[in-house]
Amino acid sequence: MAEVQEGPAYKRLADELRSQIASGKLQVGAALPSASKLVKAHGVSTTVVRDAIRILREEGLVYGQPGKAVFVRATPAESTSERLTLDELTEGFERIQQQLDTLAPGAGRDAVEELRVEIADLRRSVAVLQAQLIELYGRVGQPYPRDKAPLKSDNGPARPRRVVGS
Repeated sequence: MAEVQEGPAYKRLADELRSQIASGKLQVGAALPSASKLVKAHGVSTTVVRDAIRILREEGLVYGQPGKAVFVRATPAESTSERLTLDELTEGFERIQQQLDTLAPGAGRDAVEELRVEIADLRRSVAVLQAQLIELYGRVGQPYPRDKAPLKSDNGPARPRRVVGS
């Protein structure tokens, strides 16, 4: 007797396709069956197929080429590894940004110049990390969150922000 899967049809279809990708039945670079073939093979609607593919796209497993097909981008293990790397880069980026936010000019002229050099180095590091984050977000099929964009160009010292209610 076959095991009955639970949950919405689109999640069951996503699970089935994910399993085929993980097992190698659908290899990286291969096209998924067309929507009409998936509809017939699984007895579901086109909406169910579309939602299942959306889940796989969000997980970074597949990507679509309009007018052509949806292709396997990565295995679940590869996608998870890319997401872990992306999370590590995000954490590193946030730590550097926090360090930049806490730097205060020193008392002496040499200390100020030293801080300027250090800030410039940190800004370059932040720019590299941002470029890597954007690339990784793209590789896993996710939009880069614009609200976490790095500091804008250095137009002098940052103005302190006033906290409302204090």
